[in-house]
Amino acid sequence: MASSEQIRQRIEEFARQLTDELGEVDEADGVCWLDAVENQAIEIGDAIAAALVKQTTVQRPHGDESLCPQCGKSGRYRGARERELIGRRGPTTIAEPEYYCPCCRKAFFPADPSDRR
Repeated sequence: MASSEQIRQRIEEFARQLTDELGEVDEADGVCWLDAVENQAIEIGDAIAAALVKQTTVQRPHGDESLCPQCGKSGRYRGARERELIGRRGPTTIAEPEYYCPCCRKAFFPADPSDRR
């Protein structure tokens, strides 16, 4: 895992690249030039946050089985399913493990990793 300093340096380099690619900021996108710059930065930050959430949920470990919240019997892992949620930074897509209970004949999505076997 990268250190905080390494991550900060990578973010600064990424910001320089984006600044070059995006070019001049249009003052019409805000009340003044600084407001327009901040609006652009917030939009980019929200996109990065959404991408990080999605990547992290895809890589999250899962078990082969999980207890069905309805009947308490064991369900089998079927794969990851994407769904859109509203997070603190707006809409985001997550990938969460889907399990299937043969007794209830329904799919379920355990919210807590400790619920998995």
